[in-house]
Amino acid sequence: MCTLKGQDHAFRMVKNIYRLNTKKMIESRSAVEPSTTTGTKPAKITTTMIIADLENGIDRNGIKAKYDLEAWEVKQMFMHPTLKGKKAKKVRKLSFEFVDDTETAVDPNQTSIEVPTIEDTLDLVKEQQAEEFGEDFDNESDEFEY
Repeated sequence: MCTLKGQDHAFRMVKNIYRLNTKKMIESRSAVEPSTTTGTKPAKITTTMIIADLENGIDRNGIKAKYDLEAWEVKQMFMHPTLKGKKAKKVRKLSFEFVDDTETAVDPNQTSIEVPTIEDTLDLVKEQQAEEFGEDFDNESDEFEY
């Protein structure tokens, strides 16, 4: 069955094992130290800042990158009652400039009625009272004579 003799077989096995030990099949991960970068991380982040970012279409990963935060910090922020369940709005931009060139058209079936001022109304009332009551009404004092 096996055409190799004992010594040849053992020699080839050792040779194969030695070859496997010298080649790394999978790169091992070195110990990761916690990041101590304090470059662009602000001292204070408010809920209004985060809500504004969400309104502008920045998602959680974008907020993480913008404020240089860790994933657990972003998760902790979104546990706040104000931010809980909030998602980034989809901001779609047109690939062209859209301009409204129509004029504000006035409906011809619609008419406008002038509304008289208070002074005009008071003058009209005084004239009508003078006609109705005649000379007994004094325009200067706005009182009736008995």
